[in-house]
Amino acid sequence: MATYEELHGKRVEVFTTDPTLDSSYEGQVWFNSTDGVNKTVVAFNSIDSKPGILRGTTSSNQMGSFSGGSADAMGVFGGNPPTSGSTSTEEFNGSGWSNGGTMNNSLFNRSGFGTLTAGVAFGGRVPPGTSDTTEHYNGSSWTAANAMPEAIRGGAGGGPQTAGIVFNGSPPPGTGSVKTKYYDGTSWTVQPNDMNTARINASGCGIQTAALAASGEPGPGTVTEEWNGSSWTTVNSLNTSRNNQGPAAMQGTSADAVLLGGNPPYPSQARAIENWDGTSWSTNPLSLVSQGNSQAAGQGSSANSVGIFGGSAGSSLAEQFSRSINTVTASAWSSGGSLNTGRHNGANSGTKTEGLFAGGKTYPNVFRNESEEYNGTSWTEGDNLGTARSNVAGAGTQTAGLAFGGTNGAPGSTGVQALTEEYNGSSWSESGDLSTARLGCGGAGLQTAAFAAGGVASPNDPNDLHEQYNGSTWSTATAMNTERTSAGSVGTTTASLVFAGYTPPSYTFATTSEEWNGSAWTSGGTTLTARYNQGSFGSQTDAIGFGGGTPPNNNTAITEGYDGTSFSNRPSMSTARMGFSPGGSYNNGSTGMAVGGSNAGNPIYANTEEWTPETSSVTAKTLTTG
Repeated sequence: MATYEELHGKRVEVFTTDPTLDSSYEGQVWFNSTDGVNKTVVAFNSIDSKPGILRGTTSSNQMGSFSGGSADAMGVFGGNPPTSGSTSTEEFNGSGWSNGGTMNNSLFNRSGFGTLTAGVAFGGRVPPGTSDTTEHYNGSSWTAANAMPEAIRGGAGGGPQTAGIVFNGSPPPGTGSVKTKYYDGTSWTVQPNDMNTARINASGCGIQTAALAASGEPGPGTVTEEWNGSSWTTVNSLNTSRNNQGPAAMQGTSADAVLLGGNPPYPSQARAIENWDGTSWSTNPLSLVSQGNSQAAGQGSSANSVGIFGGSAGSSLAEQFSRSINTVTASAWSSGGSLNTGRHNGANSGTKTEGLFAGGKTYPNVFRNESEEYNGTSWTEGDNLGTARSNVAGAGTQTAGLAFGGTNGAPGSTGVQALTEEYNGSSWSESGDLSTARLGCGGAGLQTAAFAAGGVASPNDPNDLHEQYNGSTWSTATAMNTERTSAGSVGTTTASLVFAGYTPPSYTFATTSEEWNGSAWTSGGTTLTARYNQGSFGSQTDAIGFGGGTPPNNNTAITEGYDGTSFSNRPSMSTARMGFSPGGSYNNGSTGMAVGGSNAGNPIYANTEEWTPETSSVTAKTLTTG
């Protein structure tokens, strides 16, 4: 079998804390030694259409832009209508555009940096001249600032208003610039070391100590350079040659950037998206919708969120690129506190932070009435059940628990119980009996709305009985389709699931499941492992079944999950054991635990294992599987 490193080219790393996530971790699996959980990183990319700019196709070409901290808070300004410049400003709030302040200079092919409330516009053009003007924006109006040291158009910039960097662009008579300029909010200074390649209409991003420039003209339009605060270094090139994508159509940092769009005579270039990981460019599987985005305006807070607007085709189209970096945490069992009295087949209810365990049995046939409460760390003894018994079902919560059915006699005796007891957080009290005394029935729900399904009235008398509890009395409901006992049971009185178990006296082990919708039982998914006396918690569409006995008389640590359609394997418990009674959290498959149990009656276990489900909001994965 191939190793993970052979399949993916990376080793599984060990961290004490989760690393800071960026695109470089895409596909990386690591083990967090502090919480004992395996994790991985996946990315989700999307292109979403946004409302078009207010000016429509008029002066939408060669606009400048700056960001307000995200692609949902930015401004565009200037533009070419197409024979003269524009003084128009528009502001975007994530859902629509509004008109902003009027500029002092009517220009196009202008650029900017800063934020929506502290922005800078620089350079630009009105034929036949090129401008050296600088203007500040405060969120409502523009004011003139000190001129640049050279007149340029099509330059790129980044950083805040008081610590900006500007590079490339075209000074008169139209050749590309190699100069790098710093802006401190008042004045400009030219840095001593030039770029390696003169260019115009390239894209750029970054800050004064770490910037990135890519593409542009004259070609080749794949050139990429990196600024370290003192000098430029030519690094790995773009995969797609292009220019005129707009100075601000690249966003991010020198370690993590995204470049959008390009020259419309080449449609594939115009729509292309590439991602920079600090070392090389990779072509994103997504592309822009619009092909008319040469000289489009673009801004965002990072490489994960960039808006692009307008372009040379006179388009008012607005699009937004989004990328989320997600940690996927693998599901796992972890060790919890131990019961004060180890036992099996007790009633389990509540959650892994507010649990309740009552009754059960110790070796060889000692029936217990102890009740214990769990706080997520340790168990403490509470009030005892009124009647000692095992194979008892549980439901409810720590402060509103329910225990019903079970037995306090040896196999074959007459000790089968119909008794129901309620717990109020401090003491147990008797309530209405089951209609039919039985042990090993499935149970779940709330103290005021619980169900009991299946079980046996005697060792060789399985049943399909289904009863529901309203907080005081039990009533008979529609029977299950299959007689079974010691099955997994989860859910509510209107949406329940019963699965696996067995049918004596032949001891036919089941893999079938049944779902109750409040009026009828229907067949559900098939379990991967036939077993009985397993534990269970969750809901009809988010259930966990764990442990139990497998034919002929073995214990298992296997865990399975149910998603409302099918069962699939989950990580196994650390201890193989049986002797669980159905119960646990009644609302989802994320808050349950395994408590006690046995190895075919001996030994008896006191340990607790807590369940942590897989966590992820990712809907599209770019991981390679093998």
